[in-house]
Amino acid sequence: MTPPPRFASDEAVPQGANLDAAAAFRTQHSQLRLCFAMLAALFVFGSMHLAWAAEPRPVSASLPALNGTISVLSDPASTLSLAGVLDPTKQAEFRPIRGASVNFGFIQTPVWIRLELPGRMSGEAILSLSPNFLDHVDIYTAAPDAPLSAERFTRHEMGDRRPLPRDGISALDYAVRLDFAEGATTRVFIRILNNNTATYLQLQLGSAEDHAARVAMNASLYGAWLGGMGVLLVTQLVFFFFDRKSQYPLLAISTLGIMLIYMGNLGYSRLYLFPDNGAANDAFLGFNAWAGLTASAIAYMHILDLRRRAPLVHRLYQGAALAGLVGVGFAFAGKNMIFGPIGSVLVIVMACVNMVQGVRQWSEEGAASRLRGAAFAALCLGAFLTMAQRLGSEWLPHWTVHSYGIAGLFLTILLTGALAVRLRDAEALTKRMKDEALRHAQLAENIASGLVEERTRELVDARRIAEEALRLEKQSQLQQVRFLEVVSHQYRTPLAAIRSSIDSIELGLPRNDGANRGRIERIRRAIARLVEMLEINLARSRVQGPSFRPRIVRTNAGALIAAAHQRACDLLSGPTIRLLLEPRAAQASIAADEGMMELVVVNLLENAVKFTALKGSEPIELALAMAGDEVTITVTDRGCGIPASELPGAFALGARGRHSEAVEGSGLGLFLVKKIVTAHDGRVSIESREGEGTTVRINLPTAS
Repeated sequence: MTPPPRFASDEAVPQGANLDAAAAFRTQHSQLRLCFAMLAALFVFGSMHLAWAAEPRPVSASLPALNGTISVLSDPASTLSLAGVLDPTKQAEFRPIRGASVNFGFIQTPVWIRLELPGRMSGEAILSLSPNFLDHVDIYTAAPDAPLSAERFTRHEMGDRRPLPRDGISALDYAVRLDFAEGATTRVFIRILNNNTATYLQLQLGSAEDHAARVAMNASLYGAWLGGMGVLLVTQLVFFFFDRKSQYPLLAISTLGIMLIYMGNLGYSRLYLFPDNGAANDAFLGFNAWAGLTASAIAYMHILDLRRRAPLVHRLYQGAALAGLVGVGFAFAGKNMIFGPIGSVLVIVMACVNMVQGVRQWSEEGAASRLRGAAFAALCLGAFLTMAQRLGSEWLPHWTVHSYGIAGLFLTILLTGALAVRLRDAEALTKRMKDEALRHAQLAENIASGLVEERTRELVDARRIAEEALRLEKQSQLQQVRFLEVVSHQYRTPLAAIRSSIDSIELGLPRNDGANRGRIERIRRAIARLVEMLEINLARSRVQGPSFRPRIVRTNAGALIAAAHQRACDLLSGPTIRLLLEPRAAQASIAADEGMMELVVVNLLENAVKFTALKGSEPIELALAMAGDEVTITVTDRGCGIPASELPGAFALGARGRHSEAVEGSGLGLFLVKKIVTAHDGRVSIESREGEGTTVRINLPTAS
């Protein structure tokens, strides 16, 4: 017996293969360390850039810093106008904040922001606000040291429920021009009303050149981020092309979801997709956020194989996926403000669950599981910071709103790398299995060759034995035929003597001795029946044996059937056999061996007589007719019939039905009939109903 292949054993792999595997393993770890270093550098660079961009400081020495100049006022009743805000009592209610950003979370009431900017030098600057998808943003500006009167302020209407600003400053953020005078204070009031997304605002102050450079830098960084995510998405689809596993397209869908989320968060959807339809932009933002939750939950539960490894956690992921679909419904209904806080908390919870599950599987699949664990740890940190910031956490800096984007890039790179490692490991395993299978195949081939040689010798011996058995069988059949020929010959002489003696006795009887003359006639018929029986059995023996060679000659069909009918009448006693000859058929010629065809008819009539006698004494019909270019020989009886279940095997060798138990026979009759008819290029069929009778029909071609 050949031992089974040991694919997982070191012994199954040659020593050279072990050295190659070790070298590949060291190379893999070197590549992973390099990858981690590059990702860490990218993460640090992105974070530093965002922190620098959010730092509340002037970009020019001539402009004031925003830190310490911003205060906020809530308007729960939604009744305050600029004139009301400028009232001294309301001015006293403004609450100062630190930094250059404000964060109110999910609120549906207006808020007011006041900036009091001291002028260091006379000049002009640009105040920009982001993001650009807030519903209504009204910016009120005035000249330096202008009196607190509504008439002295200019209103700038912005927001995604309004057309894009046409002042040419920027479309990715809300921007206005401010004038400064040395020693004077420039005041700005901003009213924000946002009904369907989180309300947070980042303020930037700079010169026109600084603003253009900052917008260009942000656009470049965001474009690089989107491009990198796009490359990763294509890579995942390429992996799926080579390895048809569900993890790849599911991760690609999750990657696309993150890209669409940040396409909205960065303002591109507002700019390019819905410039004049804020409600559609809000639905786009909500749909991407919560559909992304569904896609990510489905992708991560397949990547972590939770159905098999953690069924309870798998149900939790299914619940998160369902919750994401619920959030999509709220988004399209314009009720994202209701589901937003719940969904944000759920995102944090699921990110933590991802991290815990990734840590639990840290060592299960080597480098692939460690990459997954690191990916989900980054996702947990990024999701916590971003969602906590959206929920209105004032202690978080504004740049943390981009943490999920950075973590998403980090996550996608690591998960793609994990899948690549799995794909490479699968290829390596496949190669080892192929090599091992090839070795075992070669061994099996050698064993098979030996078995083939052994079996060949056995087959040669078996063939020799079979040929010898066939020769002995043919010899036995020839001896049987010769025996019957001898018996027939030996019986004919005494039977002829008996017949001659009977004829002599009859001549000596008086004419009026009817009794003895009847006895003599019965003796004659008995002698004729005995002779006929010997002839029929001899013919049957020849048909069965190796001497079966039809001697085909042109024969009159009517004469052949009449002779067979007479022969059957001489041989058989019992029901009457009626002969029906169609004139055209009686004149037809067929190519046949007369003796064999007579044997066919006698066999059929003998069967009909036997099985009719079991039921009664109804007459039997032997008919000859024409059917197109064929003659049809039909034998019909009204005997006990054949059960339908036994008809398919009626012509088999030795076949005997349940009604045959009361009738003598060997089951050769119909078998010989089919054999002889087939040798004459004919067809034979049988129809029967149990209790009603049987019809056997033979079709033979006419001789042209």
